[in-house]
Amino acid sequence: MKPNRKRPRQLALPLSGVESMIEAASRSREARDTIRAMLLVRKTQTSAWRGQSAVPPGSFAEVVTEAFRQRTDIPLELPLAAVMTLISGRLLEAGCLVDLHGQMVKPSLWTVVLAPSGAGKTFATRRVLDIAGQKNLFPDPASAAKFVQDLAAHNNATWIRDEFGQFLRALDQQTHMAELRDYLLRLYDGQQISRRTKMDAISIENPALTILGSTVLETFKDCVGPEALVDGFAQRFNFIIAPADPLRRAVDFPLYDLRGHQDAMRSAWASVEQVPLHPIYRVGEEAIGTFKSAFRAMMPEGDALPVSFFRRLMFSGVRYAAVYHILIGDSGSELTARDMAWALRMVALHLEDARQLLDDYGLGELERVVRRVEEVKTEVEAEGRKCKPRDLCRRIAAIRTASEAKALLQLVEEGDEKSERI
Repeated sequence: MKPNRKRPRQLALPLSGVESMIEAASRSREARDTIRAMLLVRKTQTSAWRGQSAVPPGSFAEVVTEAFRQRTDIPLELPLAAVMTLISGRLLEAGCLVDLHGQMVKPSLWTVVLAPSGAGKTFATRRVLDIAGQKNLFPDPASAAKFVQDLAAHNNATWIRDEFGQFLRALDQQTHMAELRDYLLRLYDGQQISRRTKMDAISIENPALTILGSTVLETFKDCVGPEALVDGFAQRFNFIIAPADPLRRAVDFPLYDLRGHQDAMRSAWASVEQVPLHPIYRVGEEAIGTFKSAFRAMMPEGDALPVSFFRRLMFSGVRYAAVYHILIGDSGSELTARDMAWALRMVALHLEDARQLLDDYGLGELERVVRRVEEVKTEVEAEGRKCKPRDLCRRIAAIRTASEAKALLQLVEEGDEKSERI
């Protein structure tokens, strides 16, 4: 009879979306960098900014959100996102650019609001657009080919899309939409978009859209898999989670009656329209200093530099600075430290909500697996040998294949190399 031996410490976890992230990590260095960024972001302190902290007193945003607070139970993130989209679209349609040390940036925002079913997503967006009299919107594309045709006719427009999660899923599942993913990636970077048809050739220089998508939070994971987050596509969007407010119950608002606030909201928007627009908004040195300070303060613990996730999110602060410049009624052509400070409050909101979204994707489980990999690697190296994928398979029950073990070991080793360089 063989003597009882103490079994190696094991960690049995349901992996769900984690397996998809590990699979993505095995395919690309960018995915591994992104996963490390996600894990580092989770270690940062929860931001103290939320909701009202990103709304300048007396602004159009405050007038609108206060009206919705008093007369509806709609999550206030919904009208707030609509206000930001409206001003971004105004700047974009007017041809305004932001000059960041010679780099010309279009003030386009890509936002996705995640809210419970029945939260009033469409109502909130449409009411804000109606206040501003915004009618000229980018049409919903029926195919990739139609998207290019519409973009040629409506470049620098605003695109409002309900059920945005289902739209993103269609990019992977429907043949006539497949090319649209590449077009969106090009659109985000402002790269030329071209398409040749039987009739003619279409070419769009410097394409841009301001996008506001809304979708149901509970079903978003069914539409957008973890691999889309870690491979970078979904990271082009700034996410806002709009939870229901239990203090403002639906029973108290049988009708969303905003009539008593219409005049105040229209007057506040008229003030926005009176702010003169400039073709170029230069980011002032004080604003750049504010951005740099916030970048260091908001960077994940350990001074790591998440290449894709964190930088994309932070860079949206430059665009938000232009939006806030108009929102607070500044008629100058220089973006100030005050503009940037307000912008970074909105960025912090996105960062906080991205962290929550990643939790919903099972990043907490992945974090535990990665931490256990680090422990096993340390234990093996203490024995005087190099950790191999088979060591992980033997000691961690959650790792089910050699390819998963190899991807996780790469993830940890590359993170160690980056720490040594810093």
